[in-house]
Amino acid sequence: MSTVFSGGTIRTMDPVHPVVDAVAIDGGVITAVGDADTVRAAAGPGATHHDLAGRTLLPGFVDPHHHLYLVAGDRYTRAFDDHPARLRDLLDRIAAIARADTGTGWLRLHGVRPLLLAEGRLPTAAELDTACPNRPLHLLSVSYHESTINSAGLSALGYGTATPDPGGGHLERDRRGRPTGVLVEQASFIAESLTRRATTGDADWVERATAHSRLLARHGITRIADLAVPPEGAGRYARAAPDLAVTVHRWHVGAAEIGDPTMPDLDPDQDPGHPRTPLGGFKLLIDGGERCDLCLTGRQLLRSAAGMPLAVLRHGRRALALSRRGGTPVRRPDGRWHNGLRVLDRDRLTTAVRAAVARGLTPALHAVGNGAVTDALDAVNGLGVPVRIEHAMICGPATARRLADSGAHVVAQPSFLYDLGAELTMLPLPAPLRLIPLRTMLDAGVPVAASSDYPAGTLSPLAGIQAAVTRRVAGGTVVHAEEGLTVEQALAAYTRDAAAALGMAGRAGVLRTGAAADLIELDRDPVRANPERIAGIRVTGTWCAGRRTA
Repeated sequence: MSTVFSGGTIRTMDPVHPVVDAVAIDGGVITAVGDADTVRAAAGPGATHHDLAGRTLLPGFVDPHHHLYLVAGDRYTRAFDDHPARLRDLLDRIAAIARADTGTGWLRLHGVRPLLLAEGRLPTAAELDTACPNRPLHLLSVSYHESTINSAGLSALGYGTATPDPGGGHLERDRRGRPTGVLVEQASFIAESLTRRATTGDADWVERATAHSRLLARHGITRIADLAVPPEGAGRYARAAPDLAVTVHRWHVGAAEIGDPTMPDLDPDQDPGHPRTPLGGFKLLIDGGERCDLCLTGRQLLRSAAGMPLAVLRHGRRALALSRRGGTPVRRPDGRWHNGLRVLDRDRLTTAVRAAVARGLTPALHAVGNGAVTDALDAVNGLGVPVRIEHAMICGPATARRLADSGAHVVAQPSFLYDLGAELTMLPLPAPLRLIPLRTMLDAGVPVAASSDYPAGTLSPLAGIQAAVTRRVAGGTVVHAEEGLTVEQALAAYTRDAAAALGMAGRAGVLRTGAAADLIELDRDPVRANPERIAGIRVTGTWCAGRRTA
């Protein structure tokens, strides 16, 4: 049955016909776009009519970097969005959850932001024992890049003085070499994989995945890429697919844990997945998250150091905690100073990228710092295939030009400006480096898609669009105002350009004949709204593949 949408503002995100009067859909695809009479004639006399009543119709939002698999793996995702101010407050909250939870075995709690605590750190095992002494507990930061376990957890995982640090991460230790419980980068991801597999059954996962997909639909999201699907996730997604309210493109990670570069047994031609959960590619980590590979010249290093006293004066121990995360800068063979953690060196990265390409899988390369972005570009040089660079949060004009020349899609997270801006801007970033340099990349010709990285960032695309335009953090400060986008550019990054990052250019993220019938209805037009109030626009309807999902 055809349906015709008309009676409001229709923005197609198609540069050829950016605004039209009507759109018709049938059988999960868009069948006509244009003036009302032509579209009604194409739809036929039996078509139903959806009156927009002055509202705005857009292509469904696309979130090309999401973590539905991880969200569905936990009962307690984003459990600390009230942001406890001190460790004592956090421990009291953990104790309340532990008392109310009637389960046995591992308890996983996600969502701590250590730098928002007055102490600027995660609790140790001994401190966690005061809140949860009788069962193993895994407390995960909002980014998953660091976490902590209690004494029962250390025992369950067999961690002790003799436990070696994994490549690309470490166990924090006391002066006698004993693990404190705090796990950093790959150490955190290894524990995350072990504790998730010990706590999540298939039926629970499918139920939570379906529920989360409905939440996505309520935010106007019709299509995502899940960037951390373990090999066993293909089967779970196939079971959940008929009931999912969104289409999920799967980017898999290594068999052992997130960051494992070992290629799982994936073949696009033999994929057992469902059409609603297609195989997308393979994800690799190059650097850490908060401990990204920041690359500075000697002069930039001196300028950065000169700004530290003011940072400490403004932010106290939190600034000191943040500065210690990256470690001591080390001069590398490129003649520049690097700090942060590297998960893959250049040789292992190049080998892993080529293995993914040989399997027909699109590589998605996690590269937060400018040092990691440079190595990602070296690894993909000459491949001639689509590649994604995830985050690229810190870079300057020269790196942006290299990104443009490579043809890689950058998948950025504008909402991090709002969510994490207060933390990300504590320490001075020396020019010409910029934080989430959207304008610099677009002006250089880089294809930029926007995403949430949920649950690390805010879920709402409208909040991300507002942040991309205004560059305003939660505290009110504007960060690198010159990097702001127009509303039209930000909308494109969450629709047309996000779909292109999934390999769906022209087939999703646009209202065009033959494209997927993924549409959303908003109560106001973002282009005409006050940019500071875009996040408050309501989603009044969502259609995924022609089916109304919200």
